[in-house]
Amino acid sequence: MTKAFSFCFLVTAIVGNGAAAAQSPSPTPETQVAQPSADARVRREQALTKLFEGQRHMWRLQRMQSQAGRANARKLAMDAFQASVTLDPTLAEGHTALAQLAVAVPPRDIEEGILQGGLAVKADRDNIGGHRILARLYTAKSRLNNGPMDSAFADKARAEWREVARLDPRSAEAWAFLAAFADARNDLDQQISALRQWVSAFTPTDVGFYEGTMGGTSLSPETANLKLAATLTKAERQGEAAGILSDLIADDPENTEAITLLSDIAGSIEADKAPAAIGALQQAIYANPKNVSLIDTLARLQGRVGHFDDAVALLKRNIASLANGDARSASTLAVSLSDLYLKKDRYADTTAALENALTLRSIPALGPVRDADRDFVQLVFEKLIHVSKLANKPADVKAYIERARKLLGKDDAFADSQLAMFLWKQGEVREALSVIRGARTRRPNDVSLMRMEATLLVDLGQVDAAVELIKKSKGPKATTETAGGGETVIVSPADEFSDLLFISNLYTRAKRGRDAIAAANQALSAAAGAERRQIAKTTLATALQTSGDTAAAERVLREVLAETPGNPMALNNLGFFLTERSEKLDEAVRMISKALKVDPENPSYLDSLGWAYFGLGRLDEAEKYLLEAARMDPDSGTIREHLGDLYRQKKDLERAKMMWEAALRMSADADDAGRIKKKLGR
Repeated sequence: MTKAFSFCFLVTAIVGNGAAAAQSPSPTPETQVAQPSADARVRREQALTKLFEGQRHMWRLQRMQSQAGRANARKLAMDAFQASVTLDPTLAEGHTALAQLAVAVPPRDIEEGILQGGLAVKADRDNIGGHRILARLYTAKSRLNNGPMDSAFADKARAEWREVARLDPRSAEAWAFLAAFADARNDLDQQISALRQWVSAFTPTDVGFYEGTMGGTSLSPETANLKLAATLTKAERQGEAAGILSDLIADDPENTEAITLLSDIAGSIEADKAPAAIGALQQAIYANPKNVSLIDTLARLQGRVGHFDDAVALLKRNIASLANGDARSASTLAVSLSDLYLKKDRYADTTAALENALTLRSIPALGPVRDADRDFVQLVFEKLIHVSKLANKPADVKAYIERARKLLGKDDAFADSQLAMFLWKQGEVREALSVIRGARTRRPNDVSLMRMEATLLVDLGQVDAAVELIKKSKGPKATTETAGGGETVIVSPADEFSDLLFISNLYTRAKRGRDAIAAANQALSAAAGAERRQIAKTTLATALQTSGDTAAAERVLREVLAETPGNPMALNNLGFFLTERSEKLDEAVRMISKALKVDPENPSYLDSLGWAYFGLGRLDEAEKYLLEAARMDPDSGTIREHLGDLYRQKKDLERAKMMWEAALRMSADADDAGRIKKKLGR
């Protein structure tokens, strides 16, 4: 329960009223009717006397150590407060005091507190104490931040907090709770409005109820600013969020929460807001010169807004300064440098930076790799393989896969997964399947390997065998296995829900729409929680689209977006579906752009946006996004086909043919292959 409420406001209100009465001018004829009778004034004075008496007993109660003494003081206080409202039922402060006593001291009676709080505000609509206690009690009964929300009590709590804010516009507690209730309803506009009010409010001394309800969260303006920045980001107003976070970091360069939030949105800050964010990050780095995350965030932001040389210089300078004392951090920054070069298609520099990262980390040429370095080695080799694919160097791809195998050990699945993916996208599907089955003999419980095998089976036309493979697994629980080098790894688990989703996707891949719909509906029935239900609905929409029921697919996705307007997967999928039908292309661009603000490096979203711009005839913008999508996912036949169509439209037939050839090589679907061959004139 909350700390005891302060009674200061009661004393202030009573003394203030008395002073006002003493200084009142002689009544005019218009005001004479409002003057109480002599008897009423006497009863009012007696009621106030009892109210003050009850307050003295409450003061004693707070300081009593013995249980008997506290019980006696509580009884005396209650008798005095009850006498005050008996003498004058319109004494709102008396009812407020009874409400406070009912809930602040055991045995607590919330219903009595609500009753007395209601009588207080009935007696005086402007009694802030009554509204505050009602707001707190209704909030407690609403289960805000503590289980399923009781909407009826939530509505009552919001109404009372609005009254508190009306009477005290600088009440941080009122605005903080109004923001929390708006968050629970996903009402971003109301949440932002309340948070802005909270930012400029006074922090009260009585913070116990809010902190207790919200898990220790502070009522300080700094907390309000952090929440406001996070909410603005959720509302896709990253520029405003960056401005707030930049100010917080400028005031406190070691504010880790603000730094983390700014890092998270660095990839989507508008160019005109970047200078302030860059300045704040530079200040933070000055205070935290060895903070690799800060350095990486600043370099990414500089690179994204066109300050490429500054970003490279920043990373190189810090790699050199950290190389001797903190080589692990230096190697992490070397990977960041490789990402910068890759965005400029400087493949040789990208490769050199990655090789330098391995050298800085002291990775042995032939292995074995230390357990602590395994994830890092996989990351670096995944990037080396990626850039080799972009540079169209298949021999280098295979060489890096074999180097990784020697370093990680033959029992590690990384090299086999990479080799299978490479063979698959080269059109060697059976060879890829053989590699995966070999890997599964060593790691039979690896869910990712099992699902890759199932996908390959679908591409070979063995759909039922693929589905049976997943069904036989019966959702294996998480297990541990020993990988190369003696490392114990946790193999990711599956469950009925995720298996059904995957089966639906397999049927969609095989263009068996009805089966895909059935599996998606089963997943929807098995979904526990709102998030899983939305994932299942998004999968169902894809299945409906595949079956040809485009209207139903659109309806389901719009239902998802009505529940969570910022759901990036639903935004992208609906935008792409509209683009495929050449319908509402402007709306499609807006939706996919919103998805990209959430996940700016998602190749599927980049492809969708490029394809939508293509549909609008905005070819330069289409090329920009499609090329970026291909850079992020060099194994996608869909992206390559879209690029081919784009270059045909731009009259660059040589590049169009090159892209279609790559798409054909990556395509396992007969219909897709036939369509691409037709474009190639075969």
